[in-house]
Amino acid sequence: MPEMKYYIVYGNWRPEYTGPEDFKKAMEKYTKLVEEAGCKVKFWGAALGVPENSLCVIKGSPEDWMKVPFGDAPFTNTRTHVVITW
Repeated sequence: MPEMKYYIVYGNWRPEYTGPEDFKKAMEKYTKLVEEAGCKVKFWGAALGVPENSLCVIKGSPEDWMKVPFGDAPFTNTRTHVVITW
């Protein structure tokens, strides 16, 4: 049965994060918030070939996805692609 399972979030790093060490620290904190919502960060990194400079792949149910605190994310101006699996 098809299910919405993965969410690819593209965004731009907030200006206060200026390099890899800042990105890592910010994502460690954010990963904990995502897990508290019932989802899991599968991986994150730089986004190439799109206007945004970061991406984060999150796994979870649609119900838990709605609980993810995007206001606390280390990136802004996000857009999301949903991956449906069979």
